[in-house]
Amino acid sequence: MHNALRLFLLFFLSFTFAGKASSVELASTQESHSGISLQSDVLSGAHGGTAWFAMEISPRAGWHAYWKNPGDSGAAPIFEWVMEEGGSVGMPLFPSPKRLPLGPLMNYGYDAPVTFLFPVQLPQDRGSVDGRVDAEWLICEVECVPQFATLSFSLPLGDKVIDETARQSFITARNALPEPSYWDSKAVTKNDATDLFVFMSSEEQAELSAGYFFPESEGMVDYAAEQWLQIGPNSLQLTLPRVETDIAPASANGIILLTYRNGDTATYALEPTLELQLDTSSQSSMQPVAVETSLPLWQAITFALLGGLILNLMPCVFPILSLKAFAFVSANYKTAENRKKEGWAYTLGIWASFMVIVAVLMLLRAGGNSIGWGFQLQEPVFVAMMVVLMVLVALSLSGMFSIQIGVEGAGQGLAAREGIRGAFFKGVLAALVATPCTAPLMAPAIGFALTQPLLIVFLVFTSLALGLALPFLALSYIPALARAMPKPGLWMEKVKQGLAFPMYLTAAWLLYIFDRQVGAVGTLMLLAAIVLIVFAIWLRQQGTGGILRTASWLIAALAVITIFMRPWQVPERVGSANDVQEIAYSAEALKSAKEQSRPVFVYFTADWCITCKVNERLAIETDHTQKALSDAKVTVLKGDWTNRNSEIGEVLASFGRAGVPLYLFYPAGASDPVILPEILGPNAITEIIAEHAR
Repeated sequence: MHNALRLFLLFFLSFTFAGKASSVELASTQESHSGISLQSDVLSGAHGGTAWFAMEISPRAGWHAYWKNPGDSGAAPIFEWVMEEGGSVGMPLFPSPKRLPLGPLMNYGYDAPVTFLFPVQLPQDRGSVDGRVDAEWLICEVECVPQFATLSFSLPLGDKVIDETARQSFITARNALPEPSYWDSKAVTKNDATDLFVFMSSEEQAELSAGYFFPESEGMVDYAAEQWLQIGPNSLQLTLPRVETDIAPASANGIILLTYRNGDTATYALEPTLELQLDTSSQSSMQPVAVETSLPLWQAITFALLGGLILNLMPCVFPILSLKAFAFVSANYKTAENRKKEGWAYTLGIWASFMVIVAVLMLLRAGGNSIGWGFQLQEPVFVAMMVVLMVLVALSLSGMFSIQIGVEGAGQGLAAREGIRGAFFKGVLAALVATPCTAPLMAPAIGFALTQPLLIVFLVFTSLALGLALPFLALSYIPALARAMPKPGLWMEKVKQGLAFPMYLTAAWLLYIFDRQVGAVGTLMLLAAIVLIVFAIWLRQQGTGGILRTASWLIAALAVITIFMRPWQVPERVGSANDVQEIAYSAEALKSAKEQSRPVFVYFTADWCITCKVNERLAIETDHTQKALSDAKVTVLKGDWTNRNSEIGEVLASFGRAGVPLYLFYPAGASDPVILPEILGPNAITEIIAEHAR
């Protein structure tokens, strides 16, 4: 009897653990709305060998996680590995996703526990491999909750020992991956649709009833649109409707889901060749498609030379040229040899600056980036420094102080050396301020050069530099031109002061660009930095004492810190004239809005929150809702939780929410809000406004 019972228990336990077939966990943790665990397929790894790690995310029932391309909303999981030297972890293998529709949107992800596989290279000559993984993933149901976890692990090294209990779970995880495709495929992306061709035999197509494609890249399909399958003689064709957008797909890779007549399904990883047939004539912002140009090289060089000449008349360049011309007129000691040296130094300064910018452009082009001349103006810090430089040059021309970059004020013995150095740096300055002005004048030549081999790029931009330097170079070589220059006199100071105003105008234009990039707060900080710099210069002029000198340096350093420590950011989108102006949420903003005895609507959202985006599209950003908010004089506050924000997190927690969305309506004069549901109907906001209207 005892022997029979013992055999029964052994059989039961063996069956139970064999059925479970789960690996030994290296680490695991439970977050608010999901669990995460790290597993290995080996109990002990071989030195220098390979192993596989499995990261399982288990959402709470009814919740879901996301694929590498989350679709219309959501966010892909992020795994950052830190391992000892000699070990490394490869890119994750994602299981085939499911379609997760919600309202007018379509997302891709997993509504059940999902396992991501990672190949691991193990180090040599260690007793164990130790490390950690920082994981970040998004879990959504009606609301969305970001989850964060750090898992530390240690795996023994020595003889490789397979974890037999893990075998079945790893087999299951691998079976969830898409199968590699042996079919050739091609994707043709047009403005309104992408046509995906998978070349297979008629016999293979005979049993197919439906197909669906999950793209890895944005810009290839309209996620929510229906995809159409068409069977051809030698291929199947999927027509994927596409939203006309300025995003062109980076690749056509993805997963195709095939459904057969008997109800079976299978997924295959495709790597189609991508052919872009985007018509950009009606969309100036569309990512450009490479096209042939018929502009001959000699014409491009000629346009560059003439364009450089014309640039000398631009308000951002002419004052720089004039500064050097005045130095020619006012310096009696200059010999013909000195003039020639300074002419070539000025030319070299322009050419060297252009070559530096062109080198950066070529590096970016080699990396696959879309580039354009004047790209440095896309960087707010560069624009800020140019604004400061233009203001200082203008103030110097106005007579507030003297910029000693030429021969002004230099002694006779150092005049030649200082003159050549000054000419070089005036050329650098002329090149820097000229690049924004070149685009409208030089579009054909620059557009031609940036698509050509390096030698042609070099020739075109050398011609541009030569054209920009040519007037001063001619002045340094032709004595008749130097003699034709007016005699020095009081008029020079007056003209010099007058030339300050084009520099002020250039500074104003650059300040406008800066304001468009970073918004009003950043512009205010830049203006404050300029005032500090000018104050430091003024303080320096009040005496030569050590205290004044130290104070001026400290103030100038504070100004530089003000510029470089500003967190540059793109300003909020400005809505149409009928939209209610939104205010960024803060406790102070809410308190101020409530004190005005007007209704207040506060909503908390995030770019990765699918429910938020559906509600905004259907219930908040509609014309009738915006009109209702405007008519009732409702103050609208928006809390953006796309990035971590502890203040917003505390507000959500105070209302019992772990994530967004959250919608609050404060009737006029009320201290406590009405909490709206997480899913808003099209009239939810207008109805609550009407209900509490006086």
